Amino acid sequence: MKVEEFKIKGMICSRCVKVLTIELRNTGAEILEIQLGRIVIKYDSKLISRTKIIDSICENDFEIIKDPRLILSEQIKKWVIYYVWNTFHEEKLSNYLERKLNKSYNLISKNFHESVGMSIDRYQVILKIERTKELLEEGQLSFSEVAYSVGYQSLSALSKQFKKETEMTLKEYKNLEVGTRVPLDKI
Repeated sequence: MKVEEFKIKGMICSRCVKVLTIELRNTGAEILEIQLGRIVIKYDSKLISRTKIIDSICENDFEIIKDPRLILSEQIKKWVIYYVWNTFHEEKLSNYLERKLNKSYNLISKNFHESVGMSIDRYQVILKIERTKELLEEGQLSFSEVAYSVGYQSLSALSKQFKKETEMTLKEYKNLEVGTRVPLDKI
């Protein structure tokens, strides 16, 4: 039996984990550990080829990465997404990332910009806009509640940023019949 670890690009949500779990089990591999951006499997290399494992990962729009800089960038993405979706934004993002990654923010920021081609702040703004779109489409919160939940101090700050990024007001977006959200793995 062979045990192998893969670092996965584009694996950023619980659905990604579910898809890869199903796909890799279908190959006959045993999943020893799976988390966003990383999977450890055990398989019999006499029965299952490594190529079949890799194909199963890549056919689902994921990518295996080996470059430590790209691995760090994927970890940064994962934590920025988590921060935007699941925190109350009481801690500054830079402090949050330093704590989660156990690295200086200067190193984190430089690595991210070189690997992704945008700053962490820009990435966060794009994520906040996508999260805003999602919350508007759900229709459960007022505009002010949406602003607070994505980390803006006021509705006017969100409104200005949203208009700048989408060329629509919050109300115009909410009234669209079909939203224009971008999948997080495509940002």
